[in-house]
Amino acid sequence: MARITVEDCLTKENNRFALVHLAAKRTKQLLQGAKVLTDAARGNKAVVSALREIADGKVRFMSEEEARLAREQESRLALAAGPAAEAAAGGGNGNNVTVEPAGGAEGHLKAPSFDSEDGNSSTQS
Repeated sequence: MARITVEDCLTKENNRFALVHLAAKRTKQLLQGAKVLTDAARGNKAVVSALREIADGKVRFMSEEEARLAREQESRLALAAGPAAEAAAGGGNGNNVTVEPAGGAEGHLKAPSFDSEDGNSSTQS
């Protein structure tokens, strides 16, 4: 099996810091039981699988518009299901990462914002 490199991933995500953030979030999802999106990644460690998914374009950050639409869809589903379903789903718990791929075969994570004063990153809601 060929090695995965940072350069392979940088063709999909240009910012190295955002790439690390994306890979870390996806690795955590995989460790929590999320389905691997690439066939070639079977049997690899979670971080290698995450990098392969990024290089293959299967996982990426959501744009602002996609994040807004996802929030609206979650709100509509919660209203349709009622308050008991929203409480069971953990509505408003601050979880900003989707585990299952959205919109076809691509997984989407919300984009990080980097605070220019202290260099810390946070995920946009």
